[in-house]
Amino acid sequence: MANDPITCHILDTANGRPAANVTCAIFCLSGAGAGAGANGNDTETSIKPFALAKSNKDGRVGQWTIDPKLTNATGEKIGISNGTWTVLIPGIYKIRFQTAKYFKTLPSADTQNSQNRTFFPFIDVIFEVNEPPDHHYHVPLLLSNHSYTTYRGS
Repeated sequence: MANDPITCHILDTANGRPAANVTCAIFCLSGAGAGAGANGNDTETSIKPFALAKSNKDGRVGQWTIDPKLTNATGEKIGISNGTWTVLIPGIYKIRFQTAKYFKTLPSADTQNSQNRTFFPFIDVIFEVNEPPDHHYHVPLLLSNHSYTTYRGS
C-alpha cells in the first residue's frame, strides 16, 4: 500500500525506541483546503482534523484514516477523492501528536519518572507545503518526556 502525501515518524528518545500507538491528527490550516472539517469558520480553534492515525510498532504513520464526515467538496479541496488522499495541495498543515496519552501507557520502569508524566500534553507541528508541492512530506518527531525536536525528513 502506498503512503499518503504526508507521513510522520515518532521516536521515543528517552527510552531508545520507536513510539508506537501515538494518536495523531492532521489539519489543513490555510490554502485551498483551509478549514477542512471546520464548522464554517476559518479560525484555528474551529478547524477539525481531516484525518487521524496511530503510529505503528515502528513509530510510523504512512496512512491516515480520512474523516468519514468529510464532504466530497471539502475533500477535493485538500486532494482527497473517494476517501483516499491522492494529491497534495499547497497550504499550511498541522499534525497534532497526543504525547501525554502515549507516556501514560508506558510501564513505569520504562520512563525517566515513575508517574509517566510529560511536560507536553500534545505537540503541534505546523508546516507549509509550497506551490508547487513536492511529491511527499515526511515529518519526524524525536520525543522525550521533557523535550522534542522535529525537522523535514525525506
